[in-house]
Amino acid sequence: MSDTDRKNPGDEDAPGTKQTGENTCPTCSGSGRLGEKPCPDCGGTGLITAIVGDA
Repeated sequence: MSDTDRKNPGDEDAPGTKQTGENTCPTCSGSGRLGEKPCPDCGGTGLITAIVGDA
């Protein structure tokens, strides 16, 4: 499993799951950082995986 396939705490589902897409992390507003550290919700990417379908 690569780092891009890993589910972060802020993800609603695992990356690549049907009916999901990337969205800006609401915790860090997309910066990927909280102060001097990587954002814990997005893993420092600034993006989370959000459910966009109505499965």
